Amino acid sequence: MNLPEGWRASVEPPVTSDGFLDEDFVMDSQAFLCWLADYYHDDLVTLRLIVRMMGMQKPGGIVEATQTRLAELLKVRQSQISRSLKEAGQIGVIVKVKAGAYQLHPRLTLKGGRVPIEPKPGLRAQGSMKVDQLSLLDSIADNEDLPEVFRELRKLPDPEKKPLREDKARARARAAALAARSEEDRTS
Repeated sequence: MNLPEGWRASVEPPVTSDGFLDEDFVMDSQAFLCWLADYYHDDLVTLRLIVRMMGMQKPGGIVEATQTRLAELLKVRQSQISRSLKEAGQIGVIVKVKAGAYQLHPRLTLKGGRVPIEPKPGLRAQGSMKVDQLSLLDSIADNEDLPEVFRELRKLPDPEKKPLREDKARARARAAALAARSEEDRTS
Protein backbone atom coordinates (compact mmCIF):
# COMPACT_ATOMS: atom_id res chain seq x y z
CA MET A 1 0.00 0.00 0.00
CA ASN A 2 1.36 3.43 -0.87
CA LEU A 3 0.81 6.18 1.65
CA PRO A 4 1.21 9.90 1.13
CA GLU A 5 4.59 11.25 2.17
CA GLY A 6 4.79 11.74 5.95
CA TRP A 7 1.94 9.30 6.66
CA ARG A 8 2.34 5.99 8.41
CA ALA A 9 0.09 3.02 9.01
CA SER A 10 -0.01 0.27 11.58
CA VAL A 11 -1.64 -3.13 11.55
CA GLU A 12 -3.32 -4.31 14.76
CA PRO A 13 -5.16 -7.53 15.53
CA PRO A 14 -8.93 -7.20 15.93
CA VAL A 15 -10.15 -6.55 19.47
CA THR A 16 -11.81 -9.57 21.02
CA SER A 17 -14.04 -9.73 24.06
CA ASP A 18 -12.05 -12.53 25.67
CA GLY A 19 -11.32 -12.00 29.32
CA PHE A 20 -13.41 -8.93 30.03
CA LEU A 21 -16.19 -8.48 32.56
CA ASP A 22 -19.41 -9.84 31.04
CA GLU A 23 -17.37 -10.72 27.92
CA ASP A 24 -17.50 -7.12 26.70
CA PHE A 25 -14.69 -4.82 25.69
CA VAL A 26 -14.83 -2.23 28.43
CA MET A 27 -13.86 1.40 28.68
CA ASP A 28 -15.45 2.41 31.97
CA SER A 29 -17.60 -0.69 31.97
CA GLN A 30 -21.32 -0.21 32.40
CA ALA A 31 -21.52 -3.69 33.91
CA PHE A 32 -18.84 -2.73 36.44
CA LEU A 33 -20.62 0.51 37.35
CA CYS A 34 -23.85 -1.43 37.97
CA TRP A 35 -21.99 -3.99 40.10
CA LEU A 36 -20.24 -1.17 41.99
CA ALA A 37 -23.57 0.49 42.85
CA ASP A 38 -24.99 -2.81 44.11
CA TYR A 39 -21.91 -4.08 45.97
CA TYR A 40 -21.17 -0.82 47.78
CA HIS A 41 -24.77 0.26 48.43
CA ASP A 42 -23.95 0.37 52.15
CA ASP A 43 -20.46 1.88 51.82
CA LEU A 44 -20.61 5.25 50.12
CA VAL A 45 -16.98 6.13 50.85
CA THR A 46 -15.67 3.12 48.90
CA LEU A 47 -18.22 3.67 46.13
CA ARG A 48 -17.24 7.33 45.79
CA LEU A 49 -13.52 6.49 46.02
CA ILE A 50 -13.58 3.97 43.16
CA VAL A 51 -15.69 6.23 40.94
CA ARG A 52 -13.37 9.16 41.69
CA MET A 53 -10.30 7.05 40.89
CA MET A 54 -11.90 5.95 37.61
CA GLY A 55 -12.21 9.61 36.71
CA MET A 56 -8.61 10.38 37.72
CA GLN A 57 -6.90 7.45 36.01
CA LYS A 58 -4.30 7.94 33.34
CA PRO A 59 -4.28 5.82 30.20
CA GLY A 60 -3.63 2.27 31.38
CA GLY A 61 -5.56 2.60 34.64
CA ILE A 62 -2.88 4.19 36.85
CA VAL A 63 -4.08 6.67 39.48
CA GLU A 64 -1.41 8.89 40.95
CA ALA A 65 -2.64 10.24 44.28
CA THR A 66 -1.77 9.80 47.93
CA GLN A 67 -4.33 8.63 50.45
CA THR A 68 -4.21 12.11 51.96
CA ARG A 69 -5.05 13.69 48.58
CA LEU A 70 -7.88 11.21 47.98
CA ALA A 71 -9.26 12.01 51.45
CA GLU A 72 -9.13 15.74 50.68
CA LEU A 73 -10.96 15.23 47.37
CA LEU A 74 -13.71 13.15 48.98
CA LYS A 75 -13.80 15.26 52.17
CA VAL A 76 -13.38 12.22 54.42
CA ARG A 77 -10.76 11.03 56.90
CA GLN A 78 -7.59 9.40 55.55
CA SER A 79 -8.38 6.32 57.65
CA GLN A 80 -11.60 5.87 55.65
CA ILE A 81 -9.61 5.97 52.40
CA SER A 82 -7.13 3.45 53.79
CA ARG A 83 -9.95 1.09 54.78
CA SER A 84 -11.67 1.45 51.40
CA LEU A 85 -8.46 0.83 49.45
CA LYS A 86 -7.73 -2.24 51.57
CA GLU A 87 -11.22 -3.67 51.01
CA ALA A 88 -11.20 -2.98 47.26
CA GLY A 89 -7.73 -4.54 47.10
CA GLN A 90 -8.89 -7.71 48.84
CA ILE A 91 -11.34 -8.44 46.01
CA GLY A 92 -8.93 -7.37 43.25
CA VAL A 93 -10.46 -4.09 42.05
CA ILE A 94 -7.44 -1.91 42.96
CA VAL A 95 -3.80 -2.63 43.75
CA LYS A 96 -1.18 -0.31 45.20
CA VAL A 97 1.71 -0.15 42.73
CA LYS A 98 3.93 2.11 44.84
CA ALA A 99 3.54 4.98 47.27
CA GLY A 100 1.01 7.37 45.76
CA ALA A 101 0.19 5.16 42.75
CA TYR A 102 -2.65 2.66 42.32
CA GLN A 103 -3.70 0.43 39.44
CA LEU A 104 -7.38 -0.05 38.64
CA HIS A 105 -8.11 -3.45 37.18
CA PRO A 106 -8.29 -3.13 33.36
CA ARG A 107 -10.77 -5.98 33.13
CA LEU A 108 -13.24 -3.65 34.89
CA THR A 109 -12.33 -0.14 33.91
CA LEU A 110 -9.69 1.29 31.66
CA LYS A 111 -9.05 4.72 30.38
CA GLY A 112 -7.78 4.29 26.88
CA GLY A 113 -5.64 6.73 25.02
CA ARG A 114 -2.03 7.24 24.15
CA VAL A 115 0.94 7.29 26.49
CA PRO A 116 4.41 8.70 25.77
CA ILE A 117 7.01 6.14 24.74
CA GLU A 118 9.61 5.69 27.49
CA PRO A 119 13.02 6.63 26.09
CA LYS A 120 15.70 3.96 26.13
CA PRO A 121 19.17 4.97 27.35
CA GLY A 122 20.87 6.96 24.62
CA LEU A 123 17.67 7.41 22.58
CA ARG A 124 15.10 10.17 22.56
CA ALA A 125 11.44 9.38 23.13
CA GLN A 126 9.61 9.50 19.84
CA GLY A 127 5.87 9.92 19.94
CA SER A 128 3.40 7.86 21.87
CA MET A 129 1.77 4.47 21.82
CA LYS A 130 -1.84 3.38 22.11
CA VAL A 131 -2.86 1.64 25.34
CA ASP A 132 -3.91 -1.87 24.37
CA GLN A 133 -6.23 -3.43 26.93
CA LEU A 134 -5.40 -7.00 25.92
CA SER A 135 -1.66 -6.38 26.25
CA LEU A 136 -2.20 -4.70 29.60
CA LEU A 137 -4.16 -7.72 30.85
CA ASP A 138 -1.33 -10.00 29.67
CA SER A 139 1.32 -7.91 31.42
CA ILE A 140 -0.71 -7.93 34.64
CA ALA A 141 -1.19 -11.71 34.45
CA ASP A 142 2.59 -12.11 34.08
CA ASN A 143 3.53 -9.68 36.89
CA GLU A 144 4.27 -11.81 39.95
CA ASP A 145 4.64 -8.70 42.14
CA LEU A 146 0.89 -8.12 41.98
CA PRO A 147 -1.44 -9.95 44.38
CA GLU A 148 -2.97 -13.15 43.02
CA VAL A 149 -6.50 -11.83 43.54
CA PHE A 150 -5.71 -8.87 41.25
CA ARG A 151 -3.97 -10.92 38.57
CA GLU A 152 -6.68 -13.57 38.41
CA LEU A 153 -9.84 -11.45 38.71
CA ARG A 154 -12.38 -12.91 36.29
CA LYS A 155 -15.66 -12.61 38.16
CA LEU A 156 -16.75 -10.04 40.71
CA PRO A 157 -18.23 -11.12 44.04
CA ASP A 158 -22.02 -11.37 44.30
CA PRO A 159 -23.35 -8.21 46.05
CA GLU A 160 -25.95 -10.38 47.83
CA LYS A 161 -23.14 -12.35 49.50
CA LYS A 162 -21.02 -9.37 50.56
CA PRO A 163 -20.01 -9.68 54.21
CA LEU A 164 -20.65 -6.74 56.50
CA ARG A 165 -17.74 -4.39 57.03
CA GLU A 166 -16.04 -5.08 60.38
CA ASP A 167 -17.20 -1.80 61.93
CA LYS A 168 -20.81 -2.40 60.84
CA ALA A 169 -20.74 -6.01 62.06
CA ARG A 170 -19.48 -4.83 65.49
CA ALA A 171 -22.18 -2.15 65.65
CA ARG A 172 -24.86 -4.68 64.72
CA ALA A 173 -23.58 -7.12 67.38
CA ARG A 174 -23.57 -4.34 70.02
CA ALA A 175 -27.12 -3.35 69.08
CA ALA A 176 -28.27 -6.97 69.30
CA ALA A 177 -26.60 -7.37 72.72
CA LEU A 178 -28.24 -4.18 73.99
CA ALA A 179 -31.61 -5.30 72.67
CA ALA A 180 -31.20 -8.70 74.35
CA ARG A 181 -30.26 -7.04 77.68
CA SER A 182 -33.18 -4.66 77.40
CA GLU A 183 -35.56 -7.56 76.71
CA GLU A 184 -34.04 -9.49 79.64
CA ASP A 185 -34.53 -6.50 81.95
CA ARG A 186 -38.19 -6.17 80.90
CA THR A 187 -38.95 -9.84 81.51
CA SER A 188 -37.27 -10.05 84.90
